[in-house]
Amino acid sequence: MDPMGRMTRHTLGDLLRRTAARFPGKDAILCGATRWSYAELDAVCNRLANGLAATGIGAGDRVAVLARNSHAFAALRFALARLGAVLVPINFMLNAEEVGYILGHAGPRLLCVGPDLVELGRAAAAHAPTVERLVWLPGEAPAAPPSGMASFEALLAADDRVPEAALDGGMLAQVIYTSGTESHPKGAMLTHDALLWEYVSAIVEGEITEHDRILHALPLYHCAQLDVFLGPGIYVGATNVITGTPTADNILGLVARHRISSYSSRRPRCGSRCCARRSSTRPT
Repeated sequence: MDPMGRMTRHTLGDLLRRTAARFPGKDAILCGATRWSYAELDAVCNRLANGLAATGIGAGDRVAVLARNSHAFAALRFALARLGAVLVPINFMLNAEEVGYILGHAGPRLLCVGPDLVELGRAAAAHAPTVERLVWLPGEAPAAPPSGMASFEALLAADDRVPEAALDGGMLAQVIYTSGTESHPKGAMLTHDALLWEYVSAIVEGEITEHDRILHALPLYHCAQLDVFLGPGIYVGATNVITGTPTADNILGLVARHRISSYSSRRPRCGSRCCARRSSTRPT
């Protein structure tokens, strides 16, 4: 793409590139022992995108994710966007048959699985003829991929040049599935433009700024944590602390350690305990 075209285009991948240009040295992602600045996250997403492209993933291809929150989940989100590929996050609390239904309906070529969800992913993929391979994603704690399985780290061996892909805001970016409590789950199809406007609304209504330190403990497979908190946080240049262990003791420890200023919880008791410490943890 010509430089002028890249300057005027605005997709999810461009969002991260622009934030990295504004805040290259600022902490973007903190997860377990992983600490990425915005410049590092930008480079990681380029490398991951190029690694995925080398396996044949391109514009319009769907990639499913069955994993708990991690730095790898966040990077995959933006790497796929840079290729024009489509993210399909899946609820990891479903059983193999339920996950298999979503895989069969969405038609992904790859299924990315977290360390503790490999067997569930394998069982579910048996119901999905479009899934060509499984890719292992690292979690918050150190772990090694199963022998013979493609891995996140292997994909990162690619170079960090900006992927050459013809993108626009009207392209499909992700498919989020409903819970399926009354019938089979249904996929909500969201474009780059739709997500970016959602981010703008969340930033304005939530008063999210680059000074925030946001804790992401609710599952990223859900559009609330992914698109109301993580995406907007990346948009404005906030620091994002990611955990896949949403227990009260872990959350309170992270709040104190990282001086968290923003956190959303479905558990009122845990959330209120964290909010009580907000005034003493917000950066000054």
